Amino acid sequence: MNNIAARQALRIVALGVLASPFLALVAHAETCKFTAERNAHLDGSIQKVVIKAGAGDLTVRGSDRNAVDATGRACASSEKLLGSIQLETRRDGDTVYVRTVLPEDVDSTFFFSRYAYLDLTLNVPKSATLSIEDSSGDMEVSDARSAVIEDGSGDQTLRNIAGDLDVTDSSGEIRIEHVAGSLRLQDSSGDVEVRDVRGDVEVTVDSSGDLDIAKVAGSVHILNDSSGDIEIADVQRDVTIDADSSGGIHAERVGGNFTVGADGSGGITYDRVIGAVHIPDQH
Repeated sequence: MNNIAARQALRIVALGVLASPFLALVAHAETCKFTAERNAHLDGSIQKVVIKAGAGDLTVRGSDRNAVDATGRACASSEKLLGSIQLETRRDGDTVYVRTVLPEDVDSTFFFSRYAYLDLTLNVPKSATLSIEDSSGDMEVSDARSAVIEDGSGDQTLRNIAGDLDVTDSSGEIRIEHVAGSLRLQDSSGDVEVRDVRGDVEVTVDSSGDLDIAKVAGSVHILNDSSGDIEIADVQRDVTIDADSSGGIHAERVGGNFTVGADGSGGITYDRVIGAVHIPDQH
């Protein structure tokens, strides 16, 4: 074997080793060696639902029933780990608490030989407020009175919120649709798309990823954006961007003022702004 062929062989082996944990994870996700159901039901007067979820996908749907119905699918690499996956619920007055319990000794080894997670679907009263803390996995929330969400990783789809929505996210793409109140967002990484907010939109931090906001009846205020493009359209009141490090900025169909305090790189464009425009000098 000549030197070039040897290097190519080593490169193929290296790529195979690097890819193997991801392939193993996909295989586990598809086959799930050991599974079991985890279900719970609580009814009565419910004004608030507090959810603390670990690894696994989470779906929360509002319904007309005054009850909390939880349906879960536990998945693990061994029967011992499967037995450690539990779903806990309790009531304190008109507040219901839901928590997933996962084994603490599960570690992500190089070949992902050990795994444990719980995919959970919750039907909750649409008149209840939600408080959600989720560590990893995709999340879908729909038809809630209002919600405060803290998410570690995984994509989020949030829609049909009758009041205010407060989201803190570490990583993953976010899509938000139809918020009747105001939206407050803090995002570390991943693209964000926002559509149809009847109140104000405030983005305190957006570290990386594109930010696309459209159809806002109130104002849009972005305090700090590190990287990624910003697209804003159809805002009835002011659009204010305090600081943007990199990435292009475009605003159109703004009913109030358009203001950019500081811009590092990427350029600023705008169209059909009714109020005053205040942007840094473009060189």
